[in-house]
Amino acid sequence: LLGIAPVLAATCEDPKSLRLSLVPDKNMAERIAEYQPLIRVLEQVLMRRVEIVAASSYGTVVEGLLAGSIELAELGPASYVQAKSRDPRVTAFASRIQGVGAHTPSGAHYQSLLIVRSDQRWDTLARLQGASVSLVDPASTSGALVPRHAMAALTGMPLERYFGRVTFSGSHDRAIVAVQKGMVDAAFVASTRLDDALRKGTVLAPEIKVLWKSVPLPNDPFVYRAQLCAPVVEKIKQAFFTENPALQDMFRRLNTQGFAPVNDDAYEEIRKVYAAAR
Repeated sequence: LLGIAPVLAATCEDPKSLRLSLVPDKNMAERIAEYQPLIRVLEQVLMRRVEIVAASSYGTVVEGLLAGSIELAELGPASYVQAKSRDPRVTAFASRIQGVGAHTPSGAHYQSLLIVRSDQRWDTLARLQGASVSLVDPASTSGALVPRHAMAALTGMPLERYFGRVTFSGSHDRAIVAVQKGMVDAAFVASTRLDDALRKGTVLAPEIKVLWKSVPLPNDPFVYRAQLCAPVVEKIKQAFFTENPALQDMFRRLNTQGFAPVNDDAYEEIRKVYAAAR
């Protein structure tokens, strides 16, 4: 019996370098640049290299977690639920506290928005029937899962039948620009991403009109593979939850007040929508 504990302890993962990935809900190069302060803090606390693994889609981050090629990730709520359904050991532990914006009134939640250009004839959801619409990614919460569920309830038909043409932009930023430039008539995007575009001047408030918004959605979770050894997990949490001046510029750029602890219970409503959509 005395030899059992060391054997069990040896089965956990203590990687020489930690690999972090982020769902590409906006320009990936920009995301990587924004998170450099967090990378440096993680490296100092963990005393090992932390590498960002660039992802081409939400699905590639999920597959990386499940395959063990990624140890730490920021997912969307829906992609987290998807990953958790395939491997219960994927563990949510933190989320960003969002700064309040014109379309995001609470730091604890965000919403899915259906946006159009203000100078176009679209002024109601009913008038958009047959129009072109952009979704973000099949695994995006506010850019696909929630809109599909809500539009079916509101219109009585699947989203793909209600709209004339449905495309995927790959990121919220590209969906917003597609509406702005008239490449599509409408798009479903996250309120936080629209607020970000407004702050940066990518779009101007008079250019965009919101025709629909969802119920409040939980913020994106940071997750880790539970196969990681307990001391590694504790140091990751230390990096996220210990107040550190080195992260303040990052928080400012992200319009974030900091990180808050989160657990699986926060995503129960998303899980119900995900189950209903399958």
